[in-house]
Amino acid sequence: MTHLRYKLALGALLILTPLAALAQETLSSVQRELDRVERDTEREKELHKTERARAAEFEKQKNERLQALRDQGRLADARIDSLKQRMEVERRRRAAQRGLTAQYQARQAAFRKDLDREIQGIMAWLEQDFPYQKEQRLSEWRDLAVANREATVQVEEVLARVFGLIQGSLDFAFDSEAYPGTYTASTGAQHDGTYVRLGAVMMAFSSSDGKLQAYLAKTPTGYVWRDKDVSDAVAKSIAEAVRVAQGKEAPRLVALPVEVAAKGGAK
Repeated sequence: MTHLRYKLALGALLILTPLAALAQETLSSVQRELDRVERDTEREKELHKTERARAAEFEKQKNERLQALRDQGRLADARIDSLKQRMEVERRRRAAQRGLTAQYQARQAAFRKDLDREIQGIMAWLEQDFPYQKEQRLSEWRDLAVANREATVQVEEVLARVFGLIQGSLDFAFDSEAYPGTYTASTGAQHDGTYVRLGAVMMAFSSSDGKLQAYLAKTPTGYVWRDKDVSDAVAKSIAEAVRVAQGKEAPRLVALPVEVAAKGGAK
């Protein structure tokens, strides 16, 4: 009986040994699988943690950038508002300037008309003035009148030239000179000689051969040359004045004929 039990126990042991080994192998395999799953789980956790950190960092950067964009937008809006205000101020300033410009241009046009009127008056006076270089002086005033009417020069320059020409006329009226030239007598004959001028008061001529003397006289109708019926005393004084003006004789006072228009006739 005992022997039978031993055999049964031995048989059971022989049967259970492979089963135990198989069970052990299965447990080991299960453990390894559990370990792998745990490692995978940990790795997934780490990856998930990393992704969450990345997501959090991305969200942080996104928010920072969005805030920066909002700030830039507010600054841009403020600058746009400032520019709009400046544009409005500039628009008003330009509108005011246009009004001032229109007023200035109107005043300038009126001033040009006044200048033209004065220039025409001076030219009319020059027509009756001392005839020395009269055409040249008139030409300068005509050119200035055209430039003023056509507005080819600034008003300030026109005014400066007006004063300049007036000053030139004043200088001419107070200086004296002697210069060579040709005189056409009332008979039509031409004589070479010397002219002498004392400002805008007197002008005379003496021929080189001393045979003809003439002087400029102012009559009610304008200036005329006198070369007929010139007295010996007048002829002598003209010739003497020419020699003094040329430096051929010592400076001294010389009586010269001055004929001016008067209401009662020539004087």
